[in-house]
Amino acid sequence: MTTTARRPFAVASSLGLALAAVFAAASLGNILLPGAYARETPSWAAQGFGQDWVDLLLAVPVLAASAALARRGSRPAGLVLGGAIGYTAYSLVLYSFAMHFNALFLAYTAGLGLSFYAFVNVVLAYGREAHATWVRTPRAIDSAAGAFSVLLGLAFYALWLSEVIPAIASGTAPASLAEVGLITNPVQVLDIAIVLPAFVVGGVALVRRRPTGYWLVPVMLTFAVLMDTALIGMDVSMAARGVPGGGQRIGMFAVMETISLVLLVGTMRRGRQS
Repeated sequence: MTTTARRPFAVASSLGLALAAVFAAASLGNILLPGAYARETPSWAAQGFGQDWVDLLLAVPVLAASAALARRGSRPAGLVLGGAIGYTAYSLVLYSFAMHFNALFLAYTAGLGLSFYAFVNVVLAYGREAHATWVRTPRAIDSAAGAFSVLLGLAFYALWLSEVIPAIASGTAPASLAEVGLITNPVQVLDIAIVLPAFVVGGVALVRRRPTGYWLVPVMLTFAVLMDTALIGMDVSMAARGVPGGGQRIGMFAVMETISLVLLVGTMRRGRQS
């Protein structure tokens, strides 16, 4: 019998498949339409172009594949789906709020709406699951994944606050705003307010073997793998276009991506089908 109870990710996966199509269209449009980045700063345009290629070649296939597998009942795929939806929502917030109005505005906003409702549904599905009973991993793996999640969160808090706090104290704008030409840095807003707390809370919960950690850490590690790949794409694009600072952080992002991927696989290697 096929029911939502038997397949907890049925609604989220349907929304995820639709989101994959919209996100692919938005990414391809950004690449092909000359006006997409016409009014952005060279740095912001280069970063966006690099991320578009990663989105099209990696994020969209991961989103579509995890949605299809979750729809068939794969619980581990449901965890990857949550991270892929979260990454897509993050990206579409930037497209919707941090780019000048262009012909793809409705694609950005439609995708953002789909990602919001898909993420709500996938989190509700997690709430109905007893993850500790179907993803059984050694304590060492849980501890390593949890500790790394906390470390990522705290490291990026330190990075952003090292720029934000001195700017507040001096009454000036952070230096990074000059590069992107915006009134505030949306990446810092999303990270400080939403993403970094999720890394820290999930990591602490997993180290302590709490239910939230069993789903939140794999979701955030999936997010980290996709985001680190996107950051590599941004750096490559910046270097190719001669933007200052381009290509300098590829090694760091590659190391972070590799560790995140290894721990993600480790946390789900004993996952079972529903």
